[in-house]
Amino acid sequence: MPKLNLQQSSFSQPQISSPASYASPQTFEVGSLSLVEQRHMLEKKYARFFQEKPEYRQLVTYVPNKKLPVYNWFKYKEGFSRQLVFKILLDWKVSKDEIILDPFAGCGTTLLACKESGYRAVGLDILPVAVFVAKVKLQDWPDLTLLQNAIDSLLDKKYKPPTLSFPKVAIIDKAFSKKVQDEILFYKECITEFEKPVQDFLMLGLISILEQVSYTSKDGQFLRLVDRNIPPVKKTLKKQLSEMLDDLYQQQQVLFKGGKAKVEILQGDATLADLPKKYWGKIGAVITSPPYLNRYDYSRTYSLELCTLFVDQFSDLRNIRHSLLRSHIESREHSGKEISLPALDEILKNLKIKDLNNDRIPIMIKGYFEDMNLVIKQLVNYLRPGGLIALVVANARFEGELVPTDLILSELAEFHGLRTESIWITRYKGNSSQQMGRYGRIPVRESIVFWRKPD
Repeated sequence: MPKLNLQQSSFSQPQISSPASYASPQTFEVGSLSLVEQRHMLEKKYARFFQEKPEYRQLVTYVPNKKLPVYNWFKYKEGFSRQLVFKILLDWKVSKDEIILDPFAGCGTTLLACKESGYRAVGLDILPVAVFVAKVKLQDWPDLTLLQNAIDSLLDKKYKPPTLSFPKVAIIDKAFSKKVQDEILFYKECITEFEKPVQDFLMLGLISILEQVSYTSKDGQFLRLVDRNIPPVKKTLKKQLSEMLDDLYQQQQVLFKGGKAKVEILQGDATLADLPKKYWGKIGAVITSPPYLNRYDYSRTYSLELCTLFVDQFSDLRNIRHSLLRSHIESREHSGKEISLPALDEILKNLKIKDLNNDRIPIMIKGYFEDMNLVIKQLVNYLRPGGLIALVVANARFEGELVPTDLILSELAEFHGLRTESIWITRYKGNSSQQMGRYGRIPVRESIVFWRKPD
């Protein structure tokens, strides 16, 4: 792909006074330009699109889903709420004749909300555990007695040493005792004897309890080791499967009252044309949230689930890691994807003179926007004229350098022919105590950016 260059933007020359949001003891001048000048200009350019929306503060998080049946079957904190999908569809008057796309579908919140409210929808995700969870959530279950009998049959199985083994990945022995490992593998082996989709329902129950029976806790960028009393695997699995089945009994008429709208989830790369060509120019609205530029490596966060069900050796796990959107510190540089935007170049230049706690941070930032440039390019192809994109994103800060992700992505969107319609500021997130000590408290935005493909 040719190098994208926005250096000739009409916003490359004006002198702009520093907004308070960029005030910092570290701001100084080089020649006649401040080291944050390009970001100042972006703030000025997009200021008219900003709308404070504090009522959306919690809706852009997973928290409201925690108590929702089916939505809460698997702990996946990197997502937004069902209510956010409902409100965007309502507030932007998206017709039920439209097809909705989520290219970072995660565990299926957008898709499940669309199915619930009667919208046709399609989702894409590259993380195999996310796609698996979403598929099970979206499954229709005309005969719940079949599930009940399968659960009873599974839990009646008499333990015997498993013939399966975990891949040789260091986290497994740290996370599970040998006894727990054997019990997990025993149930995995038993579950494979059932026919699909019952097998998938039972397997989701199994991978949903892995954190509970381990010495780990999902904590941002990694799995944190914790000292805890481990509950019995069988008892924990029984509770999980029983709750999942109860959800279906209680919500059978309510959850999918929207009708028989077709909804599907596919495994694929949002930076590539992995969505079937039948959707080209047919998508009416995109509701999604890409991984944040926050160093989180999903292949580490969900390594227990991946090692239990999706990888056979460490190299498989590493391959998944390197296939993800480059929002994590092990991102690699790729040739042929280069882009050049004044604000991004400014950030990368400034970071060169900083004492970073990890010298791969600039590689990650550069790679993130290169990948998102390809994502936006693909979305334009799939979107119909007049179609809407709603993108939940968060800005970032590294060693005092603010990264206005919402605005840089809006620049890329405009380059690809999209029109910015609004930027809803849902909340301001504080920086770490270490950064506050060095650079002061400068909150960063978490936003929903709205773009439109012109008619």
